[in-house]
Amino acid sequence: MLARRLPGILPPLSDDEALSCTMVHSAAHVAMPPSGRITRPPFRSPHHSISMVGLIGGGTSAMRPGEVSLASEGVLFLDELGEFAPSVLDALRQPIEEGVVRVSRARTTLTFPARFLLVAAANPCPCGAGTPGVCVCDDSARAKYLRRFSGPLLDRFDLRLAVGLPRVDDLVDGRPGESSALVAARVVQARAIAAARNGGVNANIAVDDLDTYAPLEPAARALLRRELESGRLSGRGLHRVRRVARTIADLHDAPDLVGESHVATALQLRTALSTLAGGAR
Repeated sequence: MLARRLPGILPPLSDDEALSCTMVHSAAHVAMPPSGRITRPPFRSPHHSISMVGLIGGGTSAMRPGEVSLASEGVLFLDELGEFAPSVLDALRQPIEEGVVRVSRARTTLTFPARFLLVAAANPCPCGAGTPGVCVCDDSARAKYLRRFSGPLLDRFDLRLAVGLPRVDDLVDGRPGESSALVAARVVQARAIAAARNGGVNANIAVDDLDTYAPLEPAARALLRRELESGRLSGRGLHRVRRVARTIADLHDAPDLVGESHVATALQLRTALSTLAGGAR
């Protein structure tokens, strides 16, 4: 339910993004809105039984875009991540890094956009409990389950959080939360700050440009060094943490140096699931 709220806090598509989305959906023969033009970020949530072709694209007769392209400029939500075939999940690594997917058949290669926000949800173990004293899985079953999540794929998630059970009072009585409109306003403001500084969203800052657009305070740099030296953070993870910290700083109206508190928050948002998923950093 939470993942399905994401398109509501994303800005409307630009003209170029809307045109790209509309063309991809048309090529895939997906139902279009009455206007014939897609103007809001798409949300795609394929079933865990999906094939490689269904997710990435391709085909034996006519090559069509897959779910990664249908979700381009929007959200690709993979629920029950542990039920997807590991080979299908690993095929996501190239589109995540490059923002495009290339499908080939015979002598023909087509390139489709794949600039999606990947969101996934998974149980901590086969029984779904995950809590000591409640979980009924033995060590071998738990280890087999965790091996379905490859380290290189998990390393490409900017945020990794363990979500606990809701409190009984919250379920019974409910509690009003922040509206999507308020969150969306902050997203628009943060994106405007990023666009004015580096010409786009912080997630797209190139590694070579991080020191230019996401300069670190000495204490923040020292914190990252300690995380690297301890082995809790990989090289790829370092760059992703810096981009997230840049966004956190923008959300807190600190557009200059990225501080230690911003980096610490980015690390907290990344490390919770790593222990749960077999130690991937």
